[in-house]
Amino acid sequence: MSVLKLPKDVVADPRHDAVVQLLAENAGLLWENGRHRVVTRPVTEALIAELRRALAAGHASQGLEFITEKLAAEQKGLDALNKKSPENPQNARVSRILFLANDGSTRFYRDADALLSRYPQRLLACRLDITGEAFGKALLGSDKLVRSVLVFD
Repeated sequence: MSVLKLPKDVVADPRHDAVVQLLAENAGLLWENGRHRVVTRPVTEALIAELRRALAAGHASQGLEFITEKLAAEQKGLDALNKKSPENPQNARVSRILFLANDGSTRFYRDADALLSRYPQRLLACRLDITGEAFGKALLGSDKLVRSVLVFD
């Protein structure tokens, strides 16, 4: 795992060390030949409520294909900005969190792992101890399958 530069407000928070420890505990590869260790955490009502709010406010998206497109578009903008101002390179910090259900296929986790390789400085992933069906039910109140949610704001 690359060294993550967490957001400045997290670094300044007195709970910073606890956050770093939580990110290291119960971390494992997403798939057998994965490159990135990802923490697995239990799902709480507070987390589900925050994810619901983020989705409703447009601060999060779901679906790995859509998330891949969104991250690529954002990177294109960052690359253009860096090209215009090479003397002021962006100080990349984690700014996106990818939440993943625990019942994805090898291909699903391979694709998520590839995203972590492509955007190592600004993307953090967390596997949740919940199935895609239960995740969809908790977030949307319906039987819609949800295996990935990206929080970007």
